[in-house]
Amino acid sequence: MFAALDWSEIVHNPVFVLAVFAILPCYWFLSTKSRWNLPPGPKPLPVVGNVFQIPKGHEWLQYARWGKEYGPILYLNFLGQRVFVINSQQAAADILEKSMNTYSDRPRNMVMASELIGWNRAVALNPGGAQHKKFRRLMSKSLNSTAVRDYRALQEDSARALACLLLSAPHDFLRHIRATVGRSIVNVSYGRDVRVNGQDYIDYSEYVHEVFGLAAKSYAFLVDLVPSIKHLPSWLPGMHFKKQAMQWRKDLDDLANIPFEMVKADVAAGNAPESYVASHIRNQTAKQSTDIEEEDIMWTAASFYTGGSDTTIAAVTAFVLLMCLNPGAQKRAQEEIDSVVGSERLPAFEDMPNLPYVGACVKETLRYWTVAPLGLPHRAMEDGHYQRYDIPAGSTVVANIWGIMHNETIYSEPFAFKPERFLPVTAGGLGEPDCVPTVFGYGRRICPGMHLAESALWIYAATMFAVVDITPVKDAGGNAVPPREEAGLGIICIPKPFMCDVTPRSAEAAALVGQ
Repeated sequence: MFAALDWSEIVHNPVFVLAVFAILPCYWFLSTKSRWNLPPGPKPLPVVGNVFQIPKGHEWLQYARWGKEYGPILYLNFLGQRVFVINSQQAAADILEKSMNTYSDRPRNMVMASELIGWNRAVALNPGGAQHKKFRRLMSKSLNSTAVRDYRALQEDSARALACLLLSAPHDFLRHIRATVGRSIVNVSYGRDVRVNGQDYIDYSEYVHEVFGLAAKSYAFLVDLVPSIKHLPSWLPGMHFKKQAMQWRKDLDDLANIPFEMVKADVAAGNAPESYVASHIRNQTAKQSTDIEEEDIMWTAASFYTGGSDTTIAAVTAFVLLMCLNPGAQKRAQEEIDSVVGSERLPAFEDMPNLPYVGACVKETLRYWTVAPLGLPHRAMEDGHYQRYDIPAGSTVVANIWGIMHNETIYSEPFAFKPERFLPVTAGGLGEPDCVPTVFGYGRRICPGMHLAESALWIYAATMFAVVDITPVKDAGGNAVPPREEAGLGIICIPKPFMCDVTPRSAEAAALVGQ
């Protein structure tokens, strides 16, 4: 279904050979230019640079190893493209936060996903500038820390629906997580069930987002390395990606356009339930002078699911996995809920201030299982600097969020699951730095749905703590078989399918869910 970059095939591709000779003078010009003082990094090979030194998956692990060898910021060369990888929280803050206007653009190393498939029309890959600022302003009205409180009732209902499904069919917990999280986001965006080309929206979007997750990996296609070949005719050898891109672009168009037109028709008929799209269409109709256009509403709504579905699904799935592997943390959180909430009702958002350990478990899940290990890359819009190093305009800048979250100078025993690291010292905790908002990115490219995502994970976690026990499965001899911590490929780090036992904590808890 997906043809990613295969170097054994590409190096024998005549288009690649011609491209190499075409860019060779540029490469030597860039690599021998002495006016730039660039950070250290692994020694590049002639012409191709460091391309062959990057693993096909889980690149953040290699970046973290290089960070220990070369320092907080390292330099890589991908066929003449300058890439700076940040492995330090301080460096990330100095570069991507303090100079956020300089690094608010997206690089052109995702030509397939961004330009050909068309994800540059959505928020995540939209180029820095006036359009992106308008997108963020539009989304902020519905997703700021105050506005997301309007979705709390919906999120509580979703968490209880998940608990009900877990009790009725516990072995399908992975499918239940995807369905309930996905449905919650669809309801926020469109306020109703949606079908696209005869398929449920969630099923249809799963395929579209799988393509995005793989296509958005840096240099996943030859055109990502040599953008100019996108202008070559599709009948040339190696140009099959252009036909793939045409079909994938249509799939993406349908995902964004069809549900938007459904809600637009509902609003015109006067029977549209409250939702992000319905609210902004009504506002646009009431304020004819607004600069917001229908395309802006449509693509920001599509970005809700793009940015929120897989990331939240990954976080909730990782939570289940980590609770299965850390029974002590699970028990302590359950005792806290029993003490504060009791057994006659389920947790609600009003309990959040009185459940600090539950909140610490959520934060530790986000830190330990970094859902977006590298986020999405930034691009320097003008020449910049960090300490004594230069960052030339046009360079790609990547924050190794996974490496920062597992840096022993910030977090003690970073490869241990320790929720108490996020409790204050006065409460018997370690008082280590909050991982939020770092896990959601930096600067103007920070995830606009971070408040919605964090509150969703909290209510899912609190409800599961109250209702179920998550334990390893047992073999024929009655011995526990803990699941393995394995992440799939792609820019979103979703745990590979695993097995665990999900059982009701008590008859009373099951009855509460039934009510």
